[in-house]
Amino acid sequence: MDLTLTFDNAYAAHAAVVMSTVAESNPGEELRYWLVAADDVPASARTTLTRVAGPNATVEFLRVDAAQVNLSKDSDPLMAYLSPAMYLRLLVPAALPADVHRLLYLDCDTMCLNSLRPLFEVDMGGVPLGGVRDPFNRRLLHMGGIPGLADYDHLDPYAHYFNSGVLLIDVPRWKECEVTEVSLNYLRRHAHESRYPDQDALNCAVHGNWLRLPYWWNDLMAWRREPVFGGKLTDSSIIHTAGPVKPWQPGFPQGARRDLYWQHRRRSGGGLGSTLRR
Repeated sequence: MDLTLTFDNAYAAHAAVVMSTVAESNPGEELRYWLVAADDVPASARTTLTRVAGPNATVEFLRVDAAQVNLSKDSDPLMAYLSPAMYLRLLVPAALPADVHRLLYLDCDTMCLNSLRPLFEVDMGGVPLGGVRDPFNRRLLHMGGIPGLADYDHLDPYAHYFNSGVLLIDVPRWKECEVTEVSLNYLRRHAHESRYPDQDALNCAVHGNWLRLPYWWNDLMAWRREPVFGGKLTDSSIIHTAGPVKPWQPGFPQGARRDLYWQHRRRSGGGLGSTLRR
């Protein structure tokens, strides 16, 4: 199974947590990681990331032309938590070797709870990517609409809108559909006014040409899985703590998700440029 994460040094420790949860939930699976790390990620962090990937994993650090995504972003202070490294995911498919056909992209604030094998076996039907519909911005027009919505005749304002934190990618189809190129063209026009730039761009680029995945592959409402509410985290396969407050921050609620994060954060150990705190 081929996976990718993209991050700068601020998120390297959290990428290690993602990889640690994947290893624990997929014992015996052969995993190949194709990571894109920004220039500020030190060699010690790269070594730690390679270690936490697990005994059946290989890790390659891809080289991409980050100048392509030297883009602005919305100045809204509520969106300040978004890392410029969010754009790097758009460059991954072109940097992959030819034998990578299906790829899973994971945000660095996700955690894996179950086997990913069923996801890799999904029939994608010839579309370039699969994603989970965003439960908070369910259509292109919601929350004020994606920037430029009225300027693109092919966009249906009532079309479903997906979250880009977990993406199942058909690499050859992505390239054929020029998803990277269309997304970058959109961002050059609208990144400065977009709340979720890469996400808006991808929704524009694959409009009407993406597979809707079940919510448990990117559970953005995973607080419902907390035992205090009668749930269990393993009812979802991938949980996603999207938003400005993360499990590693003091303001995140106590509970199973926070405990899971810190369990794997401690397991990843040192070399990630920050002191473990809780």
